[in-house]
Amino acid sequence: MSATRVRRPTEGAAIARTARRPAYSLAAVLADMTTANRLDDREGLRLLACRAVRATSPEVGE
Repeated sequence: MSATRVRRPTEGAAIARTARRPAYSLAAVLADMTTANRLDDREGLRLLACRAVRATSPEVGE
């Protein structure tokens, strides 16, 4: 029985993939924050707050 080799991405390919971050629409993020607040979803609010910062400041996280 032969073992199948699993291909792993190179470091360069992995870095290139992480460089392509999604662009968030501030209006959509704020609407989702309203929904999370109504549902009392604190973890969702925290995640969406981070996305709101990223939507307004593209250089954040670089």
